[in-house]
Amino acid sequence: MADQEQLNNSNTSDEIDLGQLLQLVKRGFHSLGNFILRVFIYLKRNILKLIGLVIVGIAISYGLSQIISKKLKTDVIVHPNFESKNYLYDAVSEVSSNIKAKNIAFFEDMNIAIEDLKGFEISVEAIEDEEIKTDDSVLNEMKYLEVLENFKDESFVIDILRSELSEKSVIDHKITFAYRDGQTGPAIVEKLMKYLNSNEYFSEIKKVYNDNAISRIAKNDQLIHQIDQLVENYSKALLAEKQKSGSGVVYMEKENTLNVPSLLTMKNELLKEIEVKKLEVAQQTEILSVLNFGKTQEIKKSFFNQTYFLIPIVLLLAFFMFSFFQYLNRKAKEIE
Repeated sequence: MADQEQLNNSNTSDEIDLGQLLQLVKRGFHSLGNFILRVFIYLKRNILKLIGLVIVGIAISYGLSQIISKKLKTDVIVHPNFESKNYLYDAVSEVSSNIKAKNIAFFEDMNIAIEDLKGFEISVEAIEDEEIKTDDSVLNEMKYLEVLENFKDESFVIDILRSELSEKSVIDHKITFAYRDGQTGPAIVEKLMKYLNSNEYFSEIKKVYNDNAISRIAKNDQLIHQIDQLVENYSKALLAEKQKSGSGVVYMEKENTLNVPSLLTMKNELLKEIEVKKLEVAQQTEILSVLNFGKTQEIKKSFFNQTYFLIPIVLLLAFFMFSFFQYLNRKAKEIE
Protein backbone atom coordinates (compact mmCIF):
# COMPACT_ATOMS: atom_id res chain seq x y z
CA MET A 1 0.00 0.00 0.00
CA ALA A 2 2.81 2.35 0.93
CA ASP A 3 4.58 1.49 -2.31
CA GLN A 4 1.46 2.32 -4.30
CA GLU A 5 1.14 5.73 -2.64
CA GLN A 6 4.84 6.48 -3.28
CA LEU A 7 4.42 5.58 -6.98
CA ASN A 8 1.35 7.86 -7.28
CA ASN A 9 3.28 10.75 -5.69
CA SER A 10 6.17 10.21 -8.12
CA ASN A 11 3.83 10.32 -11.13
CA THR A 12 2.19 13.47 -9.83
CA SER A 13 5.61 15.11 -9.38
CA ASP A 14 6.60 14.20 -12.92
CA GLU A 15 3.36 15.66 -14.27
CA ILE A 16 3.97 18.90 -12.37
CA ASP A 17 7.55 19.16 -13.66
CA LEU A 18 6.40 18.56 -17.25
CA GLY A 19 3.65 21.15 -16.85
CA GLN A 20 6.16 23.70 -15.57
CA LEU A 21 8.46 22.97 -18.50
CA LEU A 22 5.63 23.54 -20.98
CA GLN A 23 4.77 26.79 -19.21
CA LEU A 24 8.39 27.97 -19.53
CA VAL A 25 8.46 27.11 -23.21
CA LYS A 26 5.19 28.92 -23.74
CA ARG A 27 6.49 32.00 -21.94
CA GLY A 28 9.69 31.88 -24.02
CA PHE A 29 7.76 31.87 -27.31
CA HIS A 30 5.55 34.63 -25.98
CA SER A 31 8.58 36.76 -25.06
CA LEU A 32 10.16 36.11 -28.46
CA GLY A 33 6.94 37.13 -30.19
CA ASN A 34 6.76 40.32 -28.14
CA PHE A 35 10.39 41.11 -28.97
CA ILE A 36 9.76 40.68 -32.70
CA LEU A 37 6.69 42.89 -32.47
CA ARG A 38 8.61 45.58 -30.59
CA VAL A 39 11.37 45.53 -33.20
CA PHE A 40 8.76 45.81 -35.96
CA ILE A 41 7.08 48.75 -34.20
CA TYR A 42 10.47 50.43 -33.67
CA LEU A 43 11.36 50.07 -37.36
CA LYS A 44 7.91 51.26 -38.37
CA ARG A 45 8.22 54.39 -36.25
CA ASN A 46 11.73 55.21 -37.48
CA ILE A 47 11.53 54.01 -41.10
CA LEU A 48 11.72 57.56 -42.49
CA LYS A 49 14.76 58.35 -40.34
CA LEU A 50 16.50 55.15 -41.41
CA ILE A 51 15.82 55.81 -45.09
CA GLY A 52 17.09 59.35 -44.63
CA LEU A 53 20.32 58.10 -43.03
CA VAL A 54 20.90 55.69 -45.93
CA ILE A 55 20.38 58.52 -48.44
CA VAL A 56 22.70 60.81 -46.48
CA GLY A 57 25.35 58.02 -46.32
CA ILE A 58 25.19 57.47 -50.07
CA ALA A 59 25.42 61.22 -50.67
CA ILE A 60 28.48 61.48 -48.41
CA SER A 61 30.06 58.50 -50.19
CA TYR A 62 29.47 60.09 -53.57
CA GLY A 63 30.96 63.37 -52.38
CA LEU A 64 34.04 61.64 -51.03
CA SER A 65 34.48 59.71 -54.28
CA GLN A 66 34.55 63.02 -56.14
CA ILE A 67 37.02 64.62 -53.73
CA ILE A 68 39.37 61.68 -53.14
CA SER A 69 41.20 60.49 -56.23
CA LYS A 70 40.96 56.81 -57.13
CA LYS A 71 43.89 54.55 -56.30
CA LEU A 72 45.80 53.22 -59.28
CA LYS A 73 48.42 50.50 -59.59
CA THR A 74 50.94 48.88 -61.91
CA ASP A 75 51.84 45.21 -61.57
CA VAL A 76 55.29 44.11 -62.75
CA ILE A 77 56.01 40.37 -62.90
CA VAL A 78 59.71 39.61 -62.57
CA HIS A 79 61.96 36.56 -62.40
CA PRO A 80 64.90 36.92 -59.96
CA ASN A 81 68.15 35.80 -61.59
CA PHE A 82 71.47 34.86 -60.00
CA GLU A 83 69.81 33.89 -56.69
CA SER A 84 68.66 37.47 -56.12
CA LYS A 85 65.33 36.70 -54.44
CA ASN A 86 66.46 37.96 -51.02
CA TYR A 87 67.88 41.07 -52.65
CA LEU A 88 64.50 41.73 -54.28
CA TYR A 89 62.67 41.68 -50.93
CA ASP A 90 65.32 43.84 -49.23
CA ALA A 91 65.37 46.38 -52.07
CA VAL A 92 61.56 46.71 -52.11
CA SER A 93 61.55 47.12 -48.32
CA GLU A 94 64.25 49.79 -48.62
CA VAL A 95 62.28 51.78 -51.19
CA SER A 96 59.07 51.47 -49.14
CA SER A 97 60.81 52.69 -45.97
CA ASN A 98 62.29 55.70 -47.74
CA ILE A 99 58.89 56.60 -49.18
CA LYS A 100 57.35 56.58 -45.69
CA ALA A 101 60.31 58.55 -44.30
CA LYS A 102 60.13 61.05 -47.21
CA ASN A 103 63.87 60.71 -47.75
CA ILE A 104 64.58 63.43 -50.32
CA ALA A 105 68.26 62.50 -50.75
CA PHE A 106 67.42 58.89 -51.56
CA PHE A 107 65.13 59.81 -54.47
CA GLU A 108 67.19 62.72 -55.81
CA ASP A 109 69.58 60.33 -57.58
CA MET A 110 66.58 58.76 -59.35
CA ASN A 111 65.25 62.22 -60.33
CA ILE A 112 62.02 61.65 -58.39
CA ALA A 113 60.37 64.54 -56.57
CA ILE A 114 59.23 63.68 -53.07
CA GLU A 115 55.95 65.53 -53.70
CA ASP A 116 55.09 63.06 -56.47
CA LEU A 117 55.37 60.16 -54.02
CA LYS A 118 52.32 61.19 -52.02
CA GLY A 119 50.14 58.09 -51.70
CA PHE A 120 52.75 55.95 -53.45
CA GLU A 121 53.20 52.38 -52.18
CA ILE A 122 55.32 49.42 -53.26
CA SER A 123 55.03 45.74 -52.31
CA VAL A 124 56.21 42.36 -53.58
CA GLU A 125 54.79 38.85 -53.38
CA ALA A 126 55.73 35.45 -54.75
CA ILE A 127 53.60 33.89 -57.47
CA GLU A 128 53.16 30.27 -56.47
CA ASP A 129 52.27 28.07 -59.44
CA GLU A 130 51.24 24.61 -58.34
CA GLU A 131 52.82 22.13 -60.72
CA ILE A 132 50.66 19.11 -61.48
CA LYS A 133 52.84 16.12 -62.30
CA THR A 134 51.41 13.27 -64.34
CA ASP A 135 52.79 9.77 -64.63
CA ASP A 136 54.17 10.56 -68.08
CA SER A 137 56.03 13.66 -66.87
CA VAL A 138 57.58 11.73 -63.96
CA LEU A 139 58.63 8.92 -66.34
CA ASN A 140 60.23 11.43 -68.74
CA GLU A 141 62.15 13.01 -65.88
CA MET A 142 63.45 9.60 -64.80
CA LYS A 143 64.61 8.80 -68.34
CA TYR A 144 66.32 12.17 -68.57
CA LEU A 145 68.20 11.51 -65.31
CA GLU A 146 69.24 8.08 -66.58
CA VAL A 147 70.75 9.66 -69.71
CA LEU A 148 72.65 12.17 -67.58
CA GLU A 149 73.91 9.31 -65.40
CA ASN A 150 75.78 7.90 -68.41
CA PHE A 151 77.73 11.17 -68.68
CA LYS A 152 78.17 11.88 -64.97
CA ASP A 153 81.91 12.43 -65.39
CA GLU A 154 81.40 15.17 -67.97
CA SER A 155 81.49 18.78 -66.78
CA PHE A 156 78.47 19.84 -68.82
CA VAL A 157 76.23 17.54 -66.77
CA ILE A 158 76.86 19.64 -63.67
CA ASP A 159 75.83 22.80 -65.52
CA ILE A 160 72.66 21.15 -66.81
CA LEU A 161 71.67 19.95 -63.34
CA ARG A 162 72.40 23.37 -61.88
CA SER A 163 70.20 25.02 -64.49
CA GLU A 164 67.37 22.54 -63.89
CA LEU A 165 67.49 23.00 -60.11
CA SER A 166 67.62 26.77 -60.45
CA GLU A 167 64.63 26.75 -62.78
CA LYS A 168 62.55 24.70 -60.34
CA SER A 169 63.60 26.50 -57.14
CA VAL A 170 63.29 30.12 -58.31
CA ILE A 171 59.71 31.32 -58.68
CA ASP A 172 58.36 34.48 -60.27
CA HIS A 173 57.38 37.50 -58.19
CA LYS A 174 54.88 40.32 -58.63
CA ILE A 175 55.90 43.85 -57.66
CA THR A 176 52.86 46.08 -57.12
CA PHE A 177 53.22 49.87 -57.38
CA ALA A 178 50.19 51.77 -56.03
CA TYR A 179 49.76 55.51 -56.65
CA ARG A 180 47.17 58.24 -57.10
CA ASP A 181 48.45 60.34 -59.99
CA GLY A 182 47.98 58.60 -63.32
CA GLN A 183 50.44 60.99 -64.99
CA THR A 184 53.52 60.82 -62.73
CA GLY A 185 52.88 57.31 -61.35
CA PRO A 186 53.96 55.23 -64.40
CA ALA A 187 57.11 57.34 -64.84
CA ILE A 188 58.07 56.76 -61.20
CA VAL A 189 57.48 53.02 -61.63
CA GLU A 190 59.94 52.90 -64.53
CA LYS A 191 62.57 54.79 -62.53
CA LEU A 192 62.16 52.52 -59.50
CA MET A 193 62.42 49.39 -61.66
CA LYS A 194 65.62 50.79 -63.14
CA TYR A 195 66.92 51.31 -59.58
CA LEU A 196 66.03 47.74 -58.55
CA ASN A 197 68.02 46.44 -61.54
CA SER A 198 71.11 48.55 -60.83
CA ASN A 199 72.80 46.64 -57.99
CA GLU A 200 76.58 46.63 -58.53
CA TYR A 201 77.22 43.19 -57.03
CA PHE A 202 74.59 41.39 -59.08
CA SER A 203 75.56 43.37 -62.18
CA GLU A 204 79.03 41.88 -61.88
CA ILE A 205 77.57 38.40 -61.25
CA LYS A 206 75.43 38.82 -64.37
CA LYS A 207 78.52 39.60 -66.44
CA VAL A 208 80.32 36.51 -65.12
CA TYR A 209 77.27 34.29 -65.82
CA ASN A 210 76.96 35.55 -69.37
CA ASP A 211 80.70 35.23 -70.04
CA ASN A 212 80.67 31.65 -68.72
CA ALA A 213 77.65 30.77 -70.83
CA ILE A 214 79.20 32.22 -73.99
CA SER A 215 82.47 30.41 -73.25
CA ARG A 216 80.61 27.13 -72.71
CA ILE A 217 78.79 27.56 -76.01
CA ALA A 218 82.09 28.10 -77.83
CA LYS A 219 83.69 25.03 -76.20
CA ASN A 220 80.68 22.89 -77.01
CA ASP A 221 80.86 24.03 -80.64
CA GLN A 222 84.51 22.91 -80.72
CA LEU A 223 83.61 19.53 -79.20
CA ILE A 224 80.80 19.05 -81.70
CA HIS A 225 83.20 19.89 -84.53
CA GLN A 226 85.71 17.33 -83.16
CA ILE A 227 83.00 14.67 -82.91
CA ASP A 228 81.93 15.34 -86.48
CA GLN A 229 85.57 15.02 -87.62
CA LEU A 230 86.02 11.73 -85.72
CA VAL A 231 82.86 10.22 -87.15
CA GLU A 232 83.71 11.43 -90.66
CA ASN A 233 87.29 10.05 -90.49
CA TYR A 234 86.02 6.78 -89.04
CA SER A 235 83.50 6.48 -91.87
CA LYS A 236 86.22 7.13 -94.47
CA ALA A 237 88.53 4.57 -92.85
CA LEU A 238 85.70 2.05 -92.75
CA LEU A 239 84.94 2.63 -96.44
CA ALA A 240 88.64 2.31 -97.36
CA GLU A 241 88.94 -0.99 -95.48
CA LYS A 242 85.81 -2.25 -97.17
CA GLN A 243 87.17 -1.39 -100.62
CA LYS A 244 90.58 -2.93 -99.76
CA SER A 245 89.11 -6.24 -98.62
CA GLY A 246 86.83 -6.50 -101.62
CA SER A 247 84.63 -9.01 -99.83
CA GLY A 248 82.21 -6.52 -98.37
CA VAL A 249 83.06 -7.63 -94.83
CA VAL A 250 85.35 -5.40 -92.76
CA TYR A 251 87.21 -6.59 -89.67
CA MET A 252 88.61 -3.74 -87.55
CA GLU A 253 91.16 -4.11 -84.79
CA LYS A 254 89.87 -3.43 -81.30
CA GLU A 255 92.04 -0.35 -80.85
CA ASN A 256 90.80 1.03 -84.17
CA THR A 257 87.08 0.73 -83.35
CA LEU A 258 85.06 3.81 -82.43
CA ASN A 259 81.90 3.95 -80.32
CA VAL A 260 79.90 6.02 -82.79
CA PRO A 261 76.50 5.78 -80.98
CA SER A 262 78.08 7.14 -77.78
CA LEU A 263 79.65 10.03 -79.68
CA LEU A 264 76.35 10.88 -81.37
CA THR A 265 74.55 10.80 -78.03
CA MET A 266 77.17 13.13 -76.57
CA LYS A 267 76.76 15.44 -79.55
CA ASN A 268 73.00 15.63 -78.93
CA GLU A 269 73.61 16.48 -75.27
CA LEU A 270 76.10 19.18 -76.24
CA LEU A 271 73.59 20.66 -78.67
CA LYS A 272 70.95 20.59 -75.95
CA GLU A 273 73.30 22.38 -73.55
CA ILE A 274 74.03 25.03 -76.19
CA GLU A 275 70.29 25.66 -76.45
CA VAL A 276 70.03 25.98 -72.67
CA LYS A 277 72.97 28.39 -72.48
CA LYS A 278 71.64 30.55 -75.31
CA LEU A 279 68.29 30.70 -73.51
CA GLU A 280 70.03 31.71 -70.28
CA VAL A 281 71.91 34.51 -72.03
CA ALA A 282 68.65 35.76 -73.58
CA GLN A 283 66.68 35.56 -70.31
CA GLN A 284 69.29 36.83 -67.86
CA THR A 285 69.88 40.25 -69.38
CA GLU A 286 68.90 41.90 -66.09
CA ILE A 287 69.11 41.10 -62.39
CA LEU A 288 65.31 40.93 -62.40
CA SER A 289 63.98 39.74 -65.74
CA VAL A 290 60.73 41.58 -66.46
CA LEU A 291 58.20 39.00 -67.67
CA ASN A 292 55.33 41.46 -67.83
CA PHE A 293 55.27 45.22 -67.32
CA GLY A 294 51.61 45.87 -66.64
CA LYS A 295 49.58 48.90 -67.64
CA THR A 296 48.01 51.36 -65.23
CA GLN A 297 44.80 50.01 -63.74
CA GLU A 298 42.39 50.99 -61.00
CA ILE A 299 42.58 49.15 -57.70
CA LYS A 300 39.30 47.34 -57.21
CA LYS A 301 38.13 47.23 -53.62
CA SER A 302 35.95 44.50 -52.22
CA PHE A 303 32.27 45.26 -51.70
CA PHE A 304 32.57 45.63 -47.92
CA ASN A 305 35.48 48.08 -48.27
CA GLN A 306 33.63 50.50 -50.53
CA THR A 307 32.41 53.75 -48.98
CA TYR A 308 29.05 53.39 -50.76
CA PHE A 309 28.37 50.46 -48.44
CA LEU A 310 30.42 51.37 -45.38
CA ILE A 311 29.24 54.92 -44.58
CA PRO A 312 25.46 54.15 -44.62
CA ILE A 313 26.07 51.12 -42.37
CA VAL A 314 28.08 53.26 -39.92
CA LEU A 315 25.27 55.85 -39.79
CA LEU A 316 22.64 53.16 -39.19
CA LEU A 317 24.69 51.55 -36.42
CA ALA A 318 25.19 54.96 -34.79
CA PHE A 319 21.43 55.57 -34.88
CA PHE A 320 20.70 52.16 -33.34
CA MET A 321 23.27 52.75 -30.60
CA PHE A 322 21.77 56.16 -29.87
CA SER A 323 18.28 54.64 -29.63
CA PHE A 324 19.58 51.89 -27.33
CA PHE A 325 21.18 54.40 -24.97
CA GLN A 326 17.94 56.39 -24.92
CA TYR A 327 16.09 53.20 -23.94
CA LEU A 328 18.57 52.50 -21.14
CA ASN A 329 18.32 56.08 -19.88
CA ARG A 330 14.52 55.84 -19.82
CA LYS A 331 14.60 52.57 -17.86
CA ALA A 332 17.13 54.03 -15.42
CA LYS A 333 14.81 56.97 -14.70
CA GLU A 334 11.92 54.55 -14.07
CA ILE A 335 14.01 52.71 -11.44
CA GLU A 336 14.92 55.99 -9.74
